Amino acid sequence: MKLLYGIQGTGNGHVSRATQIIKHLRNLGAQVDVIFSGCGEDKVYDPSVIESPMFYKGFTFCVKNGRIRLFNTIQNLSLRRFIRDINNFDPESYHLVITDFEPVSAWIARKTRRPCIGIGHQYAFLHNIPMDRSNPLSKWMIKYFAPADISIGMHWHHFNQPIVPPVIPSGMTVSETVDESLILVYLPFESRAQIRDLISPFKHFRFSVYAQNQGEEIKEDDNITWHPFSKTLFLKDLAQCNGVISNAGFELPSEALSLGKKILVKPLKGQFEQISNAMALNLLGLGASMPSLDRQSVEKWLSKTKTVRTKYLDVASHIADWVMTGDFSSTDRLVEKTWQAA
Repeated sequence: MKLLYGIQGTGNGHVSRATQIIKHLRNLGAQVDVIFSGCGEDKVYDPSVIESPMFYKGFTFCVKNGRIRLFNTIQNLSLRRFIRDINNFDPESYHLVITDFEPVSAWIARKTRRPCIGIGHQYAFLHNIPMDRSNPLSKWMIKYFAPADISIGMHWHHFNQPIVPPVIPSGMTVSETVDESLILVYLPFESRAQIRDLISPFKHFRFSVYAQNQGEEIKEDDNITWHPFSKTLFLKDLAQCNGVISNAGFELPSEALSLGKKILVKPLKGQFEQISNAMALNLLGLGASMPSLDRQSVEKWLSKTKTVRTKYLDVASHIADWVMTGDFSSTDRLVEKTWQAA
C-alpha cells in the first residue's frame, strides 16, 4: 500500500505523533511519502522514518505575545499558491491519504476523490466533548481546514465518543531521579521577557526554558536555563522534572501525563483548541490552567504536590494495524482496542 501522509508543521506535536504512526506503517510494509506544511524546510524530523519529505506553505496562524493576530494571519494567506500546489500535485500512485490536520494533503484528496483519513487531536472536536463554544467559526475551521472522509480524533478521555487516546512516543519512561526543584517551561508563543518576569521570582526552583532560536547557545540566567530546542535534552528534562508549564497544546501535556508530571497550561488567546484543552484538563482533574501569564497562578501551582499519571499504551500500532486492514467502514473496534490498552 502506498500512502501520502500530510503533517502540520506548526509546533512539534504533530510531527512526534505522525512519526510514531508512520514507523509502524512502514514496519507493516506500507510505502509512506510525507508532506509538511506550515513550517520551513529546516523543520526537525527523524530522517530514519520520514525520508525526503515535500514542503508546502499551507496555512499558518500569526502569533505575537501569546495571542493569535487575525489581521496578520489574513495578510499572510496565500490562497493562489495553495490552490496551485493542490492542482500541480499528482496523486495517482497513492491508494490512501492520511492527514494530521494538514490542509494540502487533505484538499488534494478531496479534489481528486482519494480516500482520506484524518488522524489527530483536532478531529476530536467534531464530537460532543468539552470545548469552547463561544466562537462557532472555530468549529467550522476544524471541519474544513483539513477535511477527511474518516476521522480519528484523540483526547485524554473518551467522553463516550468514538475517539482514541493520545499517541505517546515510544521509549518514554519516568526517570528514577526526579528533581523536585526542576520545572520544564515550553511557551513558544510568549516573549522571553514575559517568561522571565513570570518565573524568575521563584528562587527555590530551577526552570529549564526552551525558547532560544536554533543555533543559539544554552544560556544560564540566575535560576533559569535558556535552551534552543533539542529533542534529546528536552526529553531528558521532561523525564527528570517535577512539573511542566506550557501552552495548552495536546502532545506535551499528553507526554507529561504519561510520566506523572504536574501540569500548568496557559492557552494561546483566541485559539479554540487550546482554550478547550485547558477546560478539559480542569474538568478531568489532570492539570491546572491560567488565562494569562500570572505569577499568583504559578506560585499556587508550584506549592501543589499532587500529580496524576495516565498510561496510554501503543496507540500508534493499533492505528497502523487498522489502516493496513483497508476496512474503514467503522472505527468502533479500533476505539475499543486503544482504550483497553490504556
